[in-house]
Amino acid sequence: MLNLMKKAMSEGRPTYGYVLSIASPQIARLLAGTGVDWLMIDLEHAPIGVETMAAMIGATTGMPVTPIVRVPGVGSDLVKPALDNGALGVAFPQVATRQEAEQAALSTRYSPQGYRGFGPTYAALRWGMAPFDYVKAANEQMLTIILIESPAGVAQLDGILKVDGIDVVVIARGDLSESLGLAGQFDHPKVKEIVAEAETKILGAKRAALGGIAFSSADAKDMAARGYLFIALASDAALVQRAASSQMKEIRG
Repeated sequence: MLNLMKKAMSEGRPTYGYVLSIASPQIARLLAGTGVDWLMIDLEHAPIGVETMAAMIGATTGMPVTPIVRVPGVGSDLVKPALDNGALGVAFPQVATRQEAEQAALSTRYSPQGYRGFGPTYAALRWGMAPFDYVKAANEQMLTIILIESPAGVAQLDGILKVDGIDVVVIARGDLSESLGLAGQFDHPKVKEIVAEAETKILGAKRAALGGIAFSSADAKDMAARGYLFIALASDAALVQRAASSQMKEIRG
């Protein structure tokens, strides 16, 4: 079991992925073959249940992508089933304190690095390993990803970045702009200022990879040039909607 995405980031190479919000193993399989590094199954905002999540993780088998699950929050009961069905990363939204970051890191790893419970039957099957061999490899290969979505989270970044076991810190520009009362105004001076502050802290600490969401291909390239190593390109729903809308506009002129 090798987390190719984690390896790439450790070598300073940016990784790209899609957020999966459609409850479909078939779409997961299709997007796993597009050349992206990771797929994030969204249990925070999307109507995806545990059974479908497990099937979507399974659909990535044999593909060079890292399956990640975004749970509804720190302390979620969905962390264990996500990991025990073969996810190699868990993303935690709305992290705003060092204590929340510590809880996130501890929940994704076995003792002594954490308190993850033992029950990796399907995770071991997903990765073609015996259960105890999986346990030996899991802590090293697992990714703990946290999302900073508020000014309070940015203010607490110095402490958050001292937490062991946090692999990626994502600056969620959409939520940050909304929390400032400037939803979607990414070029507003206040939004740019707080994003720049977060970038400086994360890159300066040199403890976790910098992550974010790109709003265009050009944006993704610019983010990679600025040191982002975890870049979300789009959701499956957005990809389908854009492709369908573009075709209809072309047909109807």
